Amino acid sequence: MVQGAQVPAESGDRARWQPELERVDRRGIGHFSSRGPTADGRLKPDIAAPGVDIVAARAAHGSEGEEVAPGYVSMSGTSMATPHTAGAAAILAQEHPGWTGERIKAALTASAKPLTGTTAYEVGAGRVDLTRATGAEVTAEPSSVDFGAAAWPHNDDQPTTRTLTYRNPGTKPVTLDLTSDATGPDGGSAPTGMFTVSPARLTVPAGGTTQAKVTADTRLGGADGVYSGAVTASGGGQSVRTALAVTREVESYKLTLIVTRRDGKRDDGPGVTVAGLDTGKQYTPFDDDKNHPDGKVTLRLPKGRYVVDVQSIDPRGRSALMVAPHLVLGHDTTLAFDGRKAKPVKVTAPDRRATQRDAQVLFAARGTKSAYDYAGGNTVDADTFLGQVGPGTSAGSFVTQLGGIWQRTATLPTYSLVTQRTGSFFTGLNRTFFSTRGMARVNTSVATTLTGAETAPQVDWSTPGWPQFGRASLGVTGALRKAPTASLVQYLSTDHGLRWNLGARVANGMHNEDAVSFLTARRFEPGRTYRVAFNGGVHGPAVAPASGTGAKRFGGYYYVCLPMFSDSPGGFAYVPQATLTTRLGSGSRVFRSTTDDTCLNVYGGLPAGPTRYRLSINADRTKDYKVGDRVEAVWTFTSRDNGETKWVPLPLSVVRFHPKLSLTDTAKAGARLTVPLSLAGVPSLLTTSA
Repeated sequence: MVQGAQVPAESGDRARWQPELERVDRRGIGHFSSRGPTADGRLKPDIAAPGVDIVAARAAHGSEGEEVAPGYVSMSGTSMATPHTAGAAAILAQEHPGWTGERIKAALTASAKPLTGTTAYEVGAGRVDLTRATGAEVTAEPSSVDFGAAAWPHNDDQPTTRTLTYRNPGTKPVTLDLTSDATGPDGGSAPTGMFTVSPARLTVPAGGTTQAKVTADTRLGGADGVYSGAVTASGGGQSVRTALAVTREVESYKLTLIVTRRDGKRDDGPGVTVAGLDTGKQYTPFDDDKNHPDGKVTLRLPKGRYVVDVQSIDPRGRSALMVAPHLVLGHDTTLAFDGRKAKPVKVTAPDRRATQRDAQVLFAARGTKSAYDYAGGNTVDADTFLGQVGPGTSAGSFVTQLGGIWQRTATLPTYSLVTQRTGSFFTGLNRTFFSTRGMARVNTSVATTLTGAETAPQVDWSTPGWPQFGRASLGVTGALRKAPTASLVQYLSTDHGLRWNLGARVANGMHNEDAVSFLTARRFEPGRTYRVAFNGGVHGPAVAPASGTGAKRFGGYYYVCLPMFSDSPGGFAYVPQATLTTRLGSGSRVFRSTTDDTCLNVYGGLPAGPTRYRLSINADRTKDYKVGDRVEAVWTFTSRDNGETKWVPLPLSVVRFHPKLSLTDTAKAGARLTVPLSLAGVPSLLTTSA
């Protein structure tokens, strides 16, 4: 496993990277790099390599990366780190044709350069150093010493010893001095004696091997958690580094889960997530590549609060969704999730003949920190059964919602209904909405210039105080009807402070989806009637952030995702069939260019000081549309890296046009047409002057 160390690149007459540690960030680790240990506690990664702002040759028709010179782009990611290590391995294989892959790996890890302030679980043995690897003779096997975890409590811990073998393929013996160093979970030095190596000095004969013993002793106190470091063997012009690690387990207990399907048989492969509300860690115990014919799995988890989310499907397609909303793990515990105890769902709309078109069940739990919050959800149909396992919790700690669209036929009103419960999950649901009193009515029109088009309402909702739902909600869709139309009626639930994202999907026989238009989430008051319109001209860019769209920066990182065929300043639209070309540059220099990608991302490599940028987007859907088929936009703005600690919107604005048009985007012949204008953008960045 290779990690991406943050090593900036420079460009000039040739592409090169400079391993200057003073130019990396304070930890020398790319923010996107994965950290160890593995899910089963093993020591990973093995080694790190440069992976941030790496300059490489550009493919003939490539669109990825920031262009830094003709034929070269700068990119970041493990895809940039891996070639460094693969290339180093190839050179070693050429120098030593008889070496096995394990020998090559040992040579690379033994010669890796330490990265100050990092742990073995972040960079393994260190950063790959080909110069040292090609000049080194002595290697160590294994490439890392992993002592695993010492189970809590620690009053019965025993020292654990591993063997480290040093190999010398040279023609002269080499004498090595062996030392170990390690840090603890608090970043300070490990207790003296936690890691020892003996002998302190050894001689590796020419063409031979010699062994050393490395011991970890977790009895020596210190905080519970992960300890990692390295054994360094130095002498005779050689320096061999071997990563080591041990975990002094925090207070932990066994959690055994038993899952039974609706048909009464044990489920050997259910979907299970165990979410730690005190740690933020999530576990999927049945995704371990092992067979579980008895429907049972056991985990060992730190003491604390958890939510357990289970989906079990039997051969008839019946799905049991079961949730334990309040598991407090303070001793060995067994939970049985029995799909036979889950109950069906029945929701009746004010129109008693309306049927469920699309629905979902959502739940959310608050963690000790907002980053530890957890949310889940799934679609609901006639074969879905819901059940709670174990006790509930306080109303402010857990909430469940079931919502969707009910409709009799495509031409009759839709009912977007939400039922909420706090402190517990549903064990089945039987709810009747007796009338539309207390709901909001929305009269909706949908425009289109496509021949043979159809449209369907799409809705999503949010709940004040529970942003976690946004991580799980998929949104719901009603039945298709002919478009354009001015007679779509929607009724919306208004309790629980719900805010609704209303949208319309437009499709025709050529494409499953040609456009999806949305209005920004808003509150609809009970008993009131509203009018909304979708997909009508004049189409143009939506620059205000909404549901993942917008243009913003975070320090040296830029994100641009501007819907170019939006139908109103207060909404946004996705057009999957459009062709997009997006460029971000300054003067004659292009930092990033993409074609066909919906969004543009720039990961570093931009000037730190104030810079005049030029952002251009060309969006084309001429294949199917007679009007509103092409939008071109160019913005110029000044921006700099202010070391932001959160996303900051870019100062973009756009003039929008609002003529009164028909549902096919036409104006009345021979009549005077007034075209109102508006200035749209991020409200806090807009200014007006006389």
